[in-house]
Amino acid sequence: MAKKKINYTNGNIPQNISEILNNSSEQELKVLTLLLMAANENGEFEDSDGFDKMLGISKSELDSSINFWRGAGVISVVRSQKKKADFAEPKTVARAMAAHRDGIVESNGADCYTSTDLVTLLESRNELASFIDESQRVFGKIFSSKDIEIVVGLVDQYGFEEEAILELLAYVRRLEKKGVKYAEKIAISLYDDGITTAAEVIDRIALIERSKEDVYRIKQIFGFGARALTKTEQTLFDKWTMTYSYSVDVIKLAYDMMIDAIQKPVPKYADKIIEKWHCEGLKSLADIEAYEGRKKDNSQSSDKNEPQKSYEVDDFFAAAMNRSFKDLK
Repeated sequence: MAKKKINYTNGNIPQNISEILNNSSEQELKVLTLLLMAANENGEFEDSDGFDKMLGISKSELDSSINFWRGAGVISVVRSQKKKADFAEPKTVARAMAAHRDGIVESNGADCYTSTDLVTLLESRNELASFIDESQRVFGKIFSSKDIEIVVGLVDQYGFEEEAILELLAYVRRLEKKGVKYAEKIAISLYDDGITTAAEVIDRIALIERSKEDVYRIKQIFGFGARALTKTEQTLFDKWTMTYSYSVDVIKLAYDMMIDAIQKPVPKYADKIIEKWHCEGLKSLADIEAYEGRKKDNSQSSDKNEPQKSYEVDDFFAAAMNRSFKDLK
């Protein structure tokens, strides 16, 4: 697992800390407390299987809580740095560049090996040769020297598990992409999210594929048909399905509420509804329906408690207005 760091250990508290804490669950607060206790003086900590057992929660619940704090900016991934005597440090991922619709971030990739470096590395680590053979079999092609540099660099410089790269190559092949460079771009994007193990790669690929299916269904709900989504629409749909992990049923509820309010499909309007649910910590359709039901009941109760004008009061004011009008005449 990639090393992570708590960003606010030196009194540098974010301005929106109250909002972050209000949106966190009891479990997420317990996880953060444990991580603060486990972190060193620089705020860094290593993921441990023991954390979930100490808190009495599952590994997936622990990962979910850590991801919540990462999304809030409280925790970040620490880039692993290799000794120069072994191999060069990977180049920084260019997060500022435009993201691919599959979640790919453009990057220059790992530092290049010379032919001598690559031969020496393969001779000193026999398992890499077997890994290259298996990679070629999974991808369905004989690799060029550049292809070999890429897959070796992802394991050697970025620290990916070999099985993780094999899963990624199989996924890229299913997409009918022919270049190993395409797999490298996805891998670097995953690395930037702290994903380097086979299990994590499998989970992310499954999430991407589910999101694609969900986005297609959301397009039909909004009446967009077969037309290509705009960049803004794609970003919003990806956020709802991947970042927030909301089901299509939840998006349909937001769509219905939007149509009731403004009578036309406007994704940015629906986003305000969905973002509110996310900030309230609502996860499932049942949670959201219960929340909206309580809001409706509270609104109706408030209306009933408003003072009602009686007929006698109305008659009094009407008579007074008539008298004033007669006096003016």
